[in-house]
Amino acid sequence: MDRKRRTSSYMRPSSATAGTYRIGDRKKKRKRNIISYLVLTVVLAVIVAGILFAASFLGDTGRKDIGRVNRIGATLNQNITPFGNNVIFYDGTTLHCVAATGGNEWSYQIGSNADYDATDSKVVAWSGNDLYILNEKGRLIYNNKMTDNIQFASAGNEYAAVFVGESDKGVISVINSSGQIVDNVAVSNQTVLKIGFFETTTTGTQRVELMWVLGINTSGTVISTELQTFQPGRLSTGKSSLGEHIAYKVYDVNGILNVVTTRQILHYNYRVLENGSPTLIYGYTVEDVKKVDNTTYQLLIPSQEKSNGTQISNIRIMYGAMDRMIHLPSECLAVKLGTRSIYGFSQNKVYACRYGETTFSEFPLSVKITAVLGMITDNRAVVASGSEIYIVELPM
Repeated sequence: MDRKRRTSSYMRPSSATAGTYRIGDRKKKRKRNIISYLVLTVVLAVIVAGILFAASFLGDTGRKDIGRVNRIGATLNQNITPFGNNVIFYDGTTLHCVAATGGNEWSYQIGSNADYDATDSKVVAWSGNDLYILNEKGRLIYNNKMTDNIQFASAGNEYAAVFVGESDKGVISVINSSGQIVDNVAVSNQTVLKIGFFETTTTGTQRVELMWVLGINTSGTVISTELQTFQPGRLSTGKSSLGEHIAYKVYDVNGILNVVTTRQILHYNYRVLENGSPTLIYGYTVEDVKKVDNTTYQLLIPSQEKSNGTQISNIRIMYGAMDRMIHLPSECLAVKLGTRSIYGFSQNKVYACRYGETTFSEFPLSVKITAVLGMITDNRAVVASGSEIYIVELPM
């Protein structure tokens, strides 16, 4: 056999052998592709997990960290009041409404030696016998000289009430949102303590705003506290004696009036008929009340700590059928309710506990707090640092 032909024949694989090599190459290539796919899948999964974790972490940090701290142009002695998502203060002649960022929203001059009351959407102010009612934009709804000196006034959502005359003999005038006097309620043999408004359902499903009046009957030999309710334009809807219990706070829970004394919380419907058994709170003081959606949260602190001005170590929170004691992580100078959380304030820290939980998270403050004046919307606190006033954006 020719050597050249023999060598060529030896080096050229048969068709069967070549096919075997091609199949082996395909298997190896497929195996490499599978391995590459698996590696790529794992890498992508790790990247996605990292992104989700980072997003979750950043979102949680943004939700929980202390936000902006803005100083506003007011001082501690200027009668500062939260007003929706703004703050109102009185500088001695003029009411000022400032935003959470510190910018002025509006101003209205009401004169010297004035005082005022406000809801989230209305302000009623008085000086001597001059009465002013303003809406949330600072526009005048009502202005008039009353027949006698104004003792005090109270703002509601639909109405405002003003008590004129002597402390135990005078008239409560009720004024609607159009600036019309719809009622004049004569008061005699009674020292009026407080006036307020609440919403309830009287007949059918329509909700109406009613007025409550808390006073002390001075006609008898024994002091007796009385609670009355009125539907503006229709006069009295109910009256009841609370006996010798001295009430210091009245608020409503879904249309039921809660009257707070030093020993218990009494519950009344709009006709001032008892609605359920009293809630015993002996040793505690109702410090704050906040309605969130259909739930009303009630914050209580030990009376001894309240009266002595000592730091707060424990709180009691009530809502619905829940009545729970919570221990603060450190002593606080004030505790307030937000839209989703309970907040404890020390001089340089804020502690936040979500409703329904018992554990507080701790957050440092950039200002030294000496007093907490209240809460505005969006979980912002109005605080004092010495004589300066700040608005602090709190964690959720």
